[in-house]
Amino acid sequence: MLRRRRLVVPLLVAALVAACSGADDGAAPGTTASVAPPSSPTGTAGCAADALAPGRTVETLTVDGAERSYVRYVPTTEADGPRPLVVDLTAYSPADLQERISGFTLPDADGAVKADEVGAVVVTPEPVGGAGELRTWNLTDQPGWADDDAYLADVLDEVAADACLVPGRTLVMGFAIGGVMASRLACTMADDVALLATVAGLDDPPDCAPSRPVPVLAVQGTADRFLPFEGGVGTGPAGLPLSEETTAGLVGVVTRRGPAPETAAAWAARNGCADEAAEEDLGERATRTSWTDCDDGASVELVAIEGGEHTWPGSTTMDDLVPLLGPVSDAVVANDLIWDRFEATAG
Repeated sequence: MLRRRRLVVPLLVAALVAACSGADDGAAPGTTASVAPPSSPTGTAGCAADALAPGRTVETLTVDGAERSYVRYVPTTEADGPRPLVVDLTAYSPADLQERISGFTLPDADGAVKADEVGAVVVTPEPVGGAGELRTWNLTDQPGWADDDAYLADVLDEVAADACLVPGRTLVMGFAIGGVMASRLACTMADDVALLATVAGLDDPPDCAPSRPVPVLAVQGTADRFLPFEGGVGTGPAGLPLSEETTAGLVGVVTRRGPAPETAAAWAARNGCADEAAEEDLGERATRTSWTDCDDGASVELVAIEGGEHTWPGSTTMDDLVPLLGPVSDAVVANDLIWDRFEATAG
């Protein structure tokens, strides 16, 4: 079971601040908002610590006796209060692979950094499951593999203690198998996830029973050769340098994948949304399907990129991966879509 130690300190801090200020937000003691955080949220324990220096660092921590690492990015822009948190999940190690794919912490073609623009702290965790050049997440409880649920909980514990964050205002996003891991995280840590956003990787995990509805945005290319729009696994992974050990941990995940619309509809049903979905054109090569009238306003969106391959739409930082993964679609800018939805959901 996923450990939830990190919630204790932030909630104690919130209670002490509220008691000292005499403020009354109208909520019963010990309760939290169902989807969006309060309009003036109390920060995590890190707000009482020295401010972190801006920029990229590689952080280490010990989980179950083993040293693990993750990349932390603190925006260069000044903040007038607690910041949102982005958890950016890679499909495979190394973590900087995902940094290049999403480009959320790197300069785009105009020199702008999305994390700086929106003022978000970003963590990019490092998977260690399997063997060889590409390691991945323990999604099928492989014997001898690390407990990634515990690892991610500890990463979020640590960043909440070190950085001044808004409790519950966390965007969890992932690419490909990282999107599968993000989907799992939304099931197990729903109280902390304001939005689940995936590119080429939304999953409907078995036995997923989140403590509250989680809003979802999934982006998927219709010509994806790795994790096809129609479900299952495509021909693309044959070109990856995957060891037998790493592959063994993925077989059970990719073979049970359903079509993207069915997976999104499963999340909509989980969130209590209306059965009928609405479609909207986002341009010549992108269509958004939305399930609304959901419990706690946790709507579900699937953005289909016509002809899109296994890439992060709008990314300008993954050019070296194009020969392997396919051309980057410019039908939408995924980072803008994701952040706009996050802002609309989390406030």
